[in-house]
Amino acid sequence: MVRTSSRYQLFIHWMVSRAEQSKRLVASLLIAASPLVSAFEEQGHSMVAQLMVMYLDDNAKGRLESLLGANWQRELIAMAPRVEQEVSRAKNRSMQPLQLTLFSVEDTEFNPQQHCPKNACSVGAVLESKKVLQENQFSNAQKKKALGYLMHYMVQLHVPVNTGLKRDMGGQKIYLKDGDLKDVNLAWIWNYDLYRRFETRWFSLAQEYFREMKDMDLSTWSESKMPQDWAFESHLLAREHVYPIATEGRYSAALIKEGQALLRTQLQKAAYRSALLINEALGS
Repeated sequence: MVRTSSRYQLFIHWMVSRAEQSKRLVASLLIAASPLVSAFEEQGHSMVAQLMVMYLDDNAKGRLESLLGANWQRELIAMAPRVEQEVSRAKNRSMQPLQLTLFSVEDTEFNPQQHCPKNACSVGAVLESKKVLQENQFSNAQKKKALGYLMHYMVQLHVPVNTGLKRDMGGQKIYLKDGDLKDVNLAWIWNYDLYRRFETRWFSLAQEYFREMKDMDLSTWSESKMPQDWAFESHLLAREHVYPIATEGRYSAALIKEGQALLRTQLQKAAYRSALLINEALGS
């Protein structure tokens, strides 16, 4: 069993006393959240939320309208950058581990004791947020908070470097030389700069991604509906693509090109899978 944290009780589905743990978590969510020095760019979260809306089913849309009001879509999309602002505040720095789910090179799957110590990881945050949305014992205010956190941590879980290696803290200890021969952090590159380099505005980018996804077979993205599996999938991508291209030590044009292509797919997955979880949590 995963040991609980006195400050931030995270639900993981194999734990006991779920309801009581969730109540304690929600109380702490209303006070503090977790920062990452290179937190994902706010407009990236807005784009993922906009794309996610397109995959919500009718049951979820009805519940969201009851929860957020007639303009629920606008409010839902506006939540994304607000949560990013909240979790990036310096006073919340002590809760940084919730942005990450980190692995070792020899790992072959997610293990709660190893990869979510004291329940502080992005997988735990997603599972707990879904739990709050599902159960009637929680208030509307708590469900709104949980909705924002679910969207936020789903993005973090799909940014490959945020499921990278423990030894470098998900790229935070790796520095590359940019075009001016300045040191730039690998985590900053993947959480901020690659997205900043997209030329299309977030709303148009969401529409573009949606048109592209209509011609794709998305069934493989939902073969598992377990966030821990998605986290390990992202980890494998980090090992196969993020780390190898960083070994040359330069923030190169090749890194930008390959990184943006991978990030594009990961953001699409984050949106689609967030909708899956919300549809399940708010379904009849």
